[in-house]
Amino acid sequence: MRRTAPESMSVLLPSGRSLDMAIRPPDTAESAAITLIETLNPRFFNDCPICGDPATNDEHVPPARLGGRVMTRTCAPCNNRLGSFVEADLVDWIEDAITIPYFRSEGVRGRRRAGRILFRTTPEGEFVLVVDGSSHPDIAAMLASGEVDLEACRPDRNRYTIALLKQAYLAACLKFGILENDALAQVRRDLLAARDAGSKHKVPPSSLALGLTVLRRYQPLHSAVAPVVRAVLHEDAGPIEGVLLAGRTFVSWSSTLAVKVPAPVDRLNRRLHVGVPEKGTVTWLNQ
Repeated sequence: MRRTAPESMSVLLPSGRSLDMAIRPPDTAESAAITLIETLNPRFFNDCPICGDPATNDEHVPPARLGGRVMTRTCAPCNNRLGSFVEADLVDWIEDAITIPYFRSEGVRGRRRAGRILFRTTPEGEFVLVVDGSSHPDIAAMLASGEVDLEACRPDRNRYTIALLKQAYLAACLKFGILENDALAQVRRDLLAARDAGSKHKVPPSSLALGLTVLRRYQPLHSAVAPVVRAVLHEDAGPIEGVLLAGRTFVSWSSTLAVKVPAPVDRLNRRLHVGVPEKGTVTWLNQ
């Protein structure tokens, strides 16, 4: 399993400056009050809670890379294929990452591929791009030129909310068992439509998933937390019941059924003005 990308890190520069960087909330972010109700325990079913086929595969809730543990079982397609279509976007959204990045500059002909890029911000408001993986060696010269064009993919909101719909549904099964009603039947239909889409680029939009209430935590976690906790979000309009996943993401058990479906995510295109390149030593990582 691939490691979790660090939410924050510090790099000691030759100048003596400690460059601290972390995932920080946007300026428009607001705080919210959540009450934790109970920790949910593993529960294993003979049949897959999503499609009803024999449950053969251990299922992490949330995904293992986001702090999940084996909490139930699903069938192989609902575990592997559905996960491969939607969970990468969830990881990228949580880790504030962009993927398939390419750089261009006037001094180098053509474009060059970099590894996955993490967005981090310093306390002074500077943004830092951290390459998470191997990159073409020409990129160093491109950055040294002082100006580069960056093209990359952002996490797809439809896919990562479908991943959260799956986690919230499985969490409900841990608490209540596999229930039969019209709302849950629609959840299962949306998950199966994503599973059987053929590729992640063909995953159909889910109004249920896009209408979920989703909040994320930006403060670092200082201790181990339960992977799945039943919780209540306190809103002016009334309480919203749902689940807190690995202490960092709240997902509601209800949906407003989004009417407006976002357009597919276009590739990100930005011109970057780069400062003087510096090398340093990573002094600590906070997972």
